Amino acid sequence: MNDSQASYRIGVDVGGTFTDLIAYGAGGVLHSAKVPSLPGEQWRGVLDALASLGVEPASIRAFVHGTTIATNALLERKGATTGLVTTEGFRDLLEIGKGRRLVGGLFDPEWQRPAPLVPRDRRLEVPERIAADGSVVRPLDGVDFDALAETLHGKGVDAVAVALLNSYVDDAHEQAVTSELARRLPAAAICGSAALTPERGEFERTSTAVLNAYLTPVMHAYLAALEKALLDRDISAPVNIMGSNGGAMTLAAAAERCAGTFLSGPVGGVTGAVRVAASAGVEDIITFDMGGTSTDVALVQGLAPRMSHDNQIDAWPLKMPQLDIHTIGAGGGSMVWIQPDGTLGVGPRSAGAVPGPAGYGRGGTEPTVSDANLLLGRLPAGRTLSGGLELDAEKARCAFRSLDADGIGEDDDIVALASASLRIAVARMAGAVREVSVHRGFDPRDFTLLGFGGAGPMHAMPVAEELGISRVLVPRFPGHLSALGQMLADLRRDTVAAWGGRVSDLSIDALRVRSGAMRDDGAARLEADGMPRDRHRHEFTLDVRYVGQSFTLPIRWNPEDADWTPLRSAFDARHEETFGYADPANDIEIVNVRLVSIGEVEKPEVDFMPAGGGDPLIERRQVWFGAWIETPIIDRERLAAGWRVVGPAIVEEAGGTTVAPPGWTVEVDASGALMCEGSVRW
Repeated sequence: MNDSQASYRIGVDVGGTFTDLIAYGAGGVLHSAKVPSLPGEQWRGVLDALASLGVEPASIRAFVHGTTIATNALLERKGATTGLVTTEGFRDLLEIGKGRRLVGGLFDPEWQRPAPLVPRDRRLEVPERIAADGSVVRPLDGVDFDALAETLHGKGVDAVAVALLNSYVDDAHEQAVTSELARRLPAAAICGSAALTPERGEFERTSTAVLNAYLTPVMHAYLAALEKALLDRDISAPVNIMGSNGGAMTLAAAAERCAGTFLSGPVGGVTGAVRVAASAGVEDIITFDMGGTSTDVALVQGLAPRMSHDNQIDAWPLKMPQLDIHTIGAGGGSMVWIQPDGTLGVGPRSAGAVPGPAGYGRGGTEPTVSDANLLLGRLPAGRTLSGGLELDAEKARCAFRSLDADGIGEDDDIVALASASLRIAVARMAGAVREVSVHRGFDPRDFTLLGFGGAGPMHAMPVAEELGISRVLVPRFPGHLSALGQMLADLRRDTVAAWGGRVSDLSIDALRVRSGAMRDDGAARLEADGMPRDRHRHEFTLDVRYVGQSFTLPIRWNPEDADWTPLRSAFDARHEETFGYADPANDIEIVNVRLVSIGEVEKPEVDFMPAGGGDPLIERRQVWFGAWIETPIIDRERLAAGWRVVGPAIVEEAGGTTVAPPGWTVEVDASGALMCEGSVRW
C-alpha cells in the first residue's frame, strides 16, 4: 500500500491494549492496522500503526484521533497540580458535594466520596458575589491579585480552575479573575467555569472546571508530542480529536476543552456503528464494543444516539455533552481470579497491552477472558493473528492452573474454569446492556445488538441469548469500527445558554434573538476551525420541564415555529413516552437553550463488502459449546453477499473473530455486515 499519489483519510483509536488504524484510500478501499498500544506514549502506537501500512506522509489529507489520555489521567490520578479560586464562603463546595443514591432512590449511607482533586490548602477565595438574577451584590474590588497568584505559585500549581457563584448568569467577575491570573501565571492553565459550562448547578459547574484544569497540562503535553511527531515525519494534514459529544474537534479546541475528550474512543465506535446500521437497513441498535480492557455499550434509537449533559466521570460530575455510553471493566484482557469468598471473579483488573493475556506470550502469567477463549477453541493456537500475535495455549493453560494449585490440574477442570469465566463475563456484560436499555425504559429485545471491538463479535451472541435478543449485527472490520467512526466524524461545537422561565410568560421572539446570537457564535467557531459556511448545520434543543419539577427533557426546537404549540405537544409526548404520563394542564418552563453546530466533512463512499471468492473454510477444530463440537472456521474475506451458515461456526478476519453458537444463523448482508439470527425465546 505504498502509493505516493494516493490520498488518505486516517482514523486512529488508541485503546488500552491495541491501537487500531483505518485508512481510506483511492477507489473507496479501506486498509486497517492493529499494533500494541504503548502505555505512557500513545502517540508512538499511532506512528507504529501508520508505519505498518506504509502510508506515505504526504498522501494523508485528514487525520482524526480518538484518545484515552484524559480518562487514564483521571483514573490513575496523574493530572496536574491544580488550584481552585472561588467565591468567599464556597471553598468547601467540592467536599460537600452531593450524596449518592441507591437503586430505588434511597441515599447510600456507606458511600465515601474520594478525596477532591484540589485539596483544601489549594482552594482560595475572593470577596465577590453575583446574585442569581445577575445583580452585583458584592463587587470585585480590592482583590490583591499579586498575592493570590503568589500563593498559588508557591503551592506549585500547574493549573487553576476559577468557579465563582452564579457566573453562568454573568461571568464578568470570573473573566476578570481568569485574566488577572493568566497574566501573572503564564505557565499555568487557567480555566473559567462559565466559559466551559454556563449552566445552573454550582457543584457540577465547579467540578467540571476542576476536571478540565486538572487535565489540561496533561492533554497539552500529549497533543504537542503528537503534533511534533507527525510533523517530524512530514505529516502536515490537519489533526482532529474525537470528542465525547459524537463529533470531532480541532487540536486547539481539544486543548481548550480537555474534559470534552472523555470516552473519545468509544464515541467513535458509536458513530461508526450508526453508519453500519444505516447501511444494513437497521435503525434501532444497542452497540456492544468489547475491547481488551473494557466493554462500552450505548442505545441508539432511530439511528440517533442518546446524549447526556449531566455525566459522572469516576466520582465527579461533568456537565459537558457526552454520548450516553455505559462502561464496565470487562474485556478480553480482564483477569480471572479467585475472590476472598472462594468464588470466581472476572475483571475489572486487566492485563492491558503489557504484559497482556498469558496466551499472548508477552510475559503475562494470570488467566484472562482471552485465555479462556483460547482454551475453549474459539481462538486459534499456533496461527498468526492481526497485530502479529501467535497464541500459546499451553501458557493459557498454565495461567488457569495457577488459580488453585491444590485442586486444579486436569484438563477437564481447566475447561470448566474457562467456561465458567466466560459465563461470568457474559453476565456482567449483559448487565451493562440492561443499564442502557431496561433501566432507561427500553426493552432490549426490540433492538439489534451490534457487536464490535476486538472481542465484541466473539461474545455478542452469548450476551444476546442472556437478554433475549434475537438478532446480532457484526460489521466488517469490527476491531477497527471506532477508528472508522472517528474518520467519518463531523466537526461539532456545542453551546448552551441558561435562558427561559414559564412558557406562558415568555416571548418566542426573544428566544429567536437569543438563539440567533448563539447560531452566529457557533458559525464563527466552525469557520475558525476551517469549516466553510456552506457546510454548516445548526440544531437547537430546549431543556423543558413541568413547573415544579427538578429534572428536564431535551426537546428539539425549530426557530421557524410561529408559537409554543409544537414545543408543548412534543414535550407532553416525550414525557408520556419516558415516564408513562403527561400533565397537559400544568404549565411548562424552559431552563436551557442548547445549540449543536455541525461542520459536515466529506463522507467517503466506503465499500464494506470483501472481494469474496474461493473456499472460505480455513479449518475445522474442536470448540467448546457445553461439549466439544467440531466447528468450521471461516475466512470472512472470502465471503460474498448471501453466503449463509448455521452455527456452530467461527468467522475470522483481521481484528475480530465472530463466534456463532449452535442455533444461530449467520448470513452476509448486502451491506457486507454479518446478519446473525438466533431462535431466542423468552
